[in-house]
Amino acid sequence: MATEQQSRPTGISAERAEQLLKEIVSIRSVVGEETTAHLWLTRQLQELGMTVEHYPVEGRKMPFVLGVIEGEGDGPGVLFDAHFDTVHAVPSDWSRDPWDAYVEDGVLYGRGAVDSKGSLVAMLMAAKAVVDSGQARSGPIYFMSDSDGEDGFRGAALMKDLGVIDRIGTMWSAEATSNKRVEIAYPGISTWKITAIGKTAHPTEPEHGINAVTKMAKLVDAVDEGRLELPKGDSRWFEPRVTTNAIRTRPGGGWAIPARCDAVLSVLSPPGASLNEVRDAIDAFLRMLEKEDGEVRFERKILPMGAGRLWLRPGETDPEHPGVKALEAAVREIGKEEPVIGKFNGGWVDAVELMHPDGNGFDEPATITFGPGDFELAHTVDEHIPIAEVAEAAEIYTAATMDLLS
Repeated sequence: MATEQQSRPTGISAERAEQLLKEIVSIRSVVGEETTAHLWLTRQLQELGMTVEHYPVEGRKMPFVLGVIEGEGDGPGVLFDAHFDTVHAVPSDWSRDPWDAYVEDGVLYGRGAVDSKGSLVAMLMAAKAVVDSGQARSGPIYFMSDSDGEDGFRGAALMKDLGVIDRIGTMWSAEATSNKRVEIAYPGISTWKITAIGKTAHPTEPEHGINAVTKMAKLVDAVDEGRLELPKGDSRWFEPRVTTNAIRTRPGGGWAIPARCDAVLSVLSPPGASLNEVRDAIDAFLRMLEKEDGEVRFERKILPMGAGRLWLRPGETDPEHPGVKALEAAVREIGKEEPVIGKFNGGWVDAVELMHPDGNGFDEPATITFGPGDFELAHTVDEHIPIAEVAEAAEIYTAATMDLLS
């Protein structure tokens, strides 16, 4: 009888996962800093036969990496999407150096192990297993990796210009879902600066001024009370949400009643909601508060998200899409789990940049977030991931990809 290890596709093993994870986690690749992580990834992709290109990313020192290997047919391809950048870590907070990966009881510790180098390694092993299988492929395999997957997703915007979108049917997005959740819906994200405009006065005579900070406090309370009515969209997964992320005053030239105060609001919008609808909802909210107050005036300004974008658009994949069904089947067969279909809880993924309406109420290409690790451990001190889970994810990616390209 074949053992579990022997039944795995060639090149997928816990030992191989540990080796690759140790290598890439030990390469410091904090977003915005210089790193050699893109060179390590390039070598891995070239070794499995991919043609690899590097593209400069606006406002970033490190490039966007894109690899491709053609299939025998011209059918829709599969894209692996895994960013190589990480958030920062404070070494003194950790039990050991966060950029010196170490293994204990089958668990690998280090910054980025969960978000998202564990998934990146699983994808690398899967792409190699698909190529090494010798199975004829009906379409291409792409592998893209952002250098700013933690803060801007600017690299993914380049894919439109490169003509990749029209060749892709399914995109696997590398984020931790414990090899169980299959996440297919993503909110839109927009950021707005709101300015309360009052009137300056000497602080000993506040009655002669209009304190913008006090007026902004009323706005913050109104936001917390749910009085900003945002567009509902048409998603079964999301409700609109808004949070106040920052408050700051503008000095009035010394000891004075402040005449201006800014707040930054982050708005999460369900698929089906448009940016113009969000703008109109904010304007109606501000006019309502002005009328109630009778003194203050509010202004709003959208803060662009980079790469020429005013916001990160929402997207939603059809739960009946072949990519979703292929991944569900692989999770059941290999993971021995019943997959859970739902929304992405981590904000946004760069593959959503490539989606566009399919005419049936959903978006294409399908963007499906899946990967090893506990999402709650992402960005935390002593971030860690079970190595066996990484190898299992590689098997699942392999089976689903071979199904789609058969």
